[in-house]
Amino acid sequence: MRQFDYSFRYKNKTSDQVSVWLANPPETQRQTILQEKKHPPRQEDKDIIGNTISYYELAPGEQIQASYVVGIEKTSKSSTPLTKEERERYTRSSPMIPVNEEMTHMASAITEHATTDKEKGWELFVHLVKNYSYTFPVKARGVSHFLKEKKGDCGEYSFLYASLCRSLGIPCRVMVGAFAMGRHQAHVWNEIYIEGEGWMPVDTSMAYTVRRQLWRFFFSSIRTLSWRRYFGHLENQRIVFSIDTEHTPSPPYVKEGGSIENVYQSFPLAGERFVWGKSSLVGTIPYFQPMYFYYHSDKPYQLKKTEEALGDWNVKESGKQKGFLLARTISGYLAFFMAFLYLFTGWEIASILFPFPALIYCLSFLVRKERPLFFSVASCFFGAVSLLVTLGFLSEFI
Repeated sequence: MRQFDYSFRYKNKTSDQVSVWLANPPETQRQTILQEKKHPPRQEDKDIIGNTISYYELAPGEQIQASYVVGIEKTSKSSTPLTKEERERYTRSSPMIPVNEEMTHMASAITEHATTDKEKGWELFVHLVKNYSYTFPVKARGVSHFLKEKKGDCGEYSFLYASLCRSLGIPCRVMVGAFAMGRHQAHVWNEIYIEGEGWMPVDTSMAYTVRRQLWRFFFSSIRTLSWRRYFGHLENQRIVFSIDTEHTPSPPYVKEGGSIENVYQSFPLAGERFVWGKSSLVGTIPYFQPMYFYYHSDKPYQLKKTEEALGDWNVKESGKQKGFLLARTISGYLAFFMAFLYLFTGWEIASILFPFPALIYCLSFLVRKERPLFFSVASCFFGAVSLLVTLGFLSEFI
């Protein structure tokens, strides 16, 4: 089991009261909550699919904090059959994940040669990876918009994949969470339920990125897989904030009187004009990443930073993986400093010392199994250069 430290903070920077619904990391077949510490909520509720939502009311300047130690298993634990309520939940139609005649026709055409649910899930996975493009930010959210534009972010990929799967009667849920890459590394992916196997992860947007835009993750701390492996596998460097979409808030999300014009910037969501912090989606919260809120005043207020809308969160690895990452950071900066020093001063000792931190930097990628093919070649190169430098240095004293 790999462990991650997840911390969350939200401060009410407005001049009026704010209601906050915060998603607590749920227990899943892969995820276990080992430790939890947070401000006591006014109210806390758990739904039938495993989400626990804490409710707070914050005065101007007041803040809440929460911290967790999250354990992630490499493979899923043994899974129990879905209940009738769970199956209905994960095959239902909703504004974010529509199930209708159009989606059923599309899904059936894509999977016409497949027989089992797993084969159908694979065909839908390949279709999205090969026919849609990743882009961020997006101008609108919703399956119809993604179908029209054929480009969107991880959320758009996940909503469409869930819609296609559910149209074929395959239970599919959306997983909202974050990569263990520090602050605000939000991500969304799917899980489909396969009889006899349980919940299986599917990440269409990461598959596209690895297949077409690997440069986006090339020097990151996230291990990337072959794009096909994102059907059934994950890199185990992410946590889940909440399961699925369209959550019913408790207490209810009630829109107060007054105009919402110019309070927050609106954007199209599932075909509706949506104002973050003032709107609900047919009485529900569209998704938790990892919180949602209600601004009680009708006074105009513009969100200035991500943490004002979603909170300020940080997800980091712990244990030996954290140590390897620290060694990478130090060696990377040191190698850059040596190269910079030689380039602008011509100091030869800097060029002699450069290969050593560069070797440690490349080896850290190998140890953490991140882009091993490239960094094995780079490690061999800098290892050979370091050896030659060392032998040359020793020969001066022999």
